[in-house]
Amino acid sequence: MKKLMVMMSLCLFCSLCTIVGETEEVRFQIQADSRIHEEAGLKNQIYAVYSELTDGVDAESRPVIVAQNIKRFEVNEDIRAEYQNNTVVITQGDGKGSLIHGSFDAFSCGRPVKPKSWIAELFGHE
Repeated sequence: MKKLMVMMSLCLFCSLCTIVGETEEVRFQIQADSRIHEEAGLKNQIYAVYSELTDGVDAESRPVIVAQNIKRFEVNEDIRAEYQNNTVVITQGDGKGSLIHGSFDAFSCGRPVKPKSWIAELFGHE
């Protein structure tokens, strides 16, 4: 009976450890100029810079690489880029136009597969 309890406790611990270890993804926020209406093109340029910077870099190191190279996101002379709270904040011109925000990971073809544990689901952790 004692071995069974130890084994169940060990299994529960291992399944919960996979939930805690997730890294936070890098996000973006684009505050567009009120006179220029080419937000989609700017969004694609910003993603191209992100892809170039993080190509071959593991997910845990991406925020560091992006923060160290934030000036690379200033693709035009009227764009200011900052890195705040895991978010690349892009301001174009006066910044009074539309606001676009999201995750750089949403651009990719497939979402990363997250391992599931039936024990974690049993206790309400998803």
